[in-house]
Amino acid sequence: MSWPAEESAAGRARRCVRGWLADVRGFDVDDVELMVSELVTNACLHSGVAIRPDGRVRLVALCWPNLLRVGVTDDGCGGTVPVARRPCGDEVCGRGLMILEALADRWGDFVDPDTGARTVWAEVSGGPRPAPDDGARTSAPCDVVR
Repeated sequence: MSWPAEESAAGRARRCVRGWLADVRGFDVDDVELMVSELVTNACLHSGVAIRPDGRVRLVALCWPNLLRVGVTDDGCGGTVPVARRPCGDEVCGRGLMILEALADRWGDFVDPDTGARTVWAEVSGGPRPAPDDGARTSAPCDVVR
């Protein structure tokens, strides 16, 4: 999924994750939502993509048996390297990658050498199992702006 790099992108990404994982058990959807929200927010704030009129962020989620990988790609310049820091207690920002480190089994990043777009990804272990078919979906559908 892809959205303009604006304030609403993180909320849209959270709704997508909830929708995508509605029929899968074995992963903590709240944790995955939080990780994705932090990744999208960081991409919008730190990559320079938000100042471009056509700047976008993209979310990809891949699910294998016992593993979920989410990745957020920005169309920024690739110059800002994501590094977890330890902010002071009274700082209101700067905890996104610290949260990612706490929730993910592994995370990392790479830059596309041709475009300069950076992808930051995170993996969590689990065990996807089909949800019981009770005929009801409790998640909101994923919304996308193309």
